Amino acid sequence: MLRRRFNRTCLSPHDLAICERVFDQVCADEHIDSSSRDAEALAVAIVAIFRNITTKERELLDEVRSLRLSKGAEKAH
Repeated sequence: MLRRRFNRTCLSPHDLAICERVFDQVCADEHIDSSSRDAEALAVAIVAIFRNITTKERELLDEVRSLRLSKGAEKAH
């Protein structure tokens, strides 16, 4: 059991590569400077979604986009 818990908190190089590709794609799509505070918040969200919702790259990208769209809608109101 301890091993399983450890694996959920640590990301492998493969996991990081998935997160990085999603990060790069969202930054490119939304014209986000990768060194900005918005990019830092994006990276935190990506890792949280990866750990808690999905580890599949396409699903991760979809979840991140959905989250960002819903947050954008909240700010508009």
